[in-house]
Amino acid sequence: MPVPHALIFDMDGLMLDTEGHYKRAWTKAAGEIGFDLTDSLYSKLIGITVADAEDVLAQEFGPTFAKDKFHLRAQELYEELHTREGLALKPGIKELLVWAKENNIPCAVGTSTVKEEAVRRLLHHEIHDYFVVVIGGDMVQRGKPNPDIFLMAQSQLGLAADNCLVLEDAHSGLLAARAGGMRSCLVPDLLPPSAESRGLAEGVFNSLHDVREWLAKDCPVSEECRH
Repeated sequence: MPVPHALIFDMDGLMLDTEGHYKRAWTKAAGEIGFDLTDSLYSKLIGITVADAEDVLAQEFGPTFAKDKFHLRAQELYEELHTREGLALKPGIKELLVWAKENNIPCAVGTSTVKEEAVRRLLHHEIHDYFVVVIGGDMVQRGKPNPDIFLMAQSQLGLAADNCLVLEDAHSGLLAARAGGMRSCLVPDLLPPSAESRGLAEGVFNSLHDVREWLAKDCPVSEECRH
């Protein structure tokens, strides 16, 4: 496969190690108001917007689920974890961004997180300037697995969809990339890759280091790049 003309990165779980914090905060917040957020149910929330995830919980738990109360408490618990434990970059992200810059491959962010928060995190980790476009989930009407976030990023990059490679950690992001006519790769975070995810992605990689090596080799079609 040819090397893509642009890279579109998801953020949470791919570039930043956020999903563990989210899971702990959301599970505790749900428990405090009397609901059991199981691992199986949480897996349905990965890769979609906060608003869509809260709608999933409201549908699952029923009319007694106090969505507004949950939202505020989950946000509070997440910020406590962030303050106390910090938020690490995923291995290989800086090296991949440097490689892309050296090879004149523009990079964009397409995240379900609201843009203001996404920019704040990117600035904090000193990687914001590697991206020419940042699209947040609050900028579109439909979140992943709909393709709107990635299509807006692709449009602002000014490139054809099939020249863009989406990098994701979640199945919903792979579906969004496919719906938008874009290539994709998967670096799994909390969930192991499903057979369907492997079918959607050009490669399934252990880390962004492996993605960089694959790109540097001109994206070979080989089982060696899959894990």
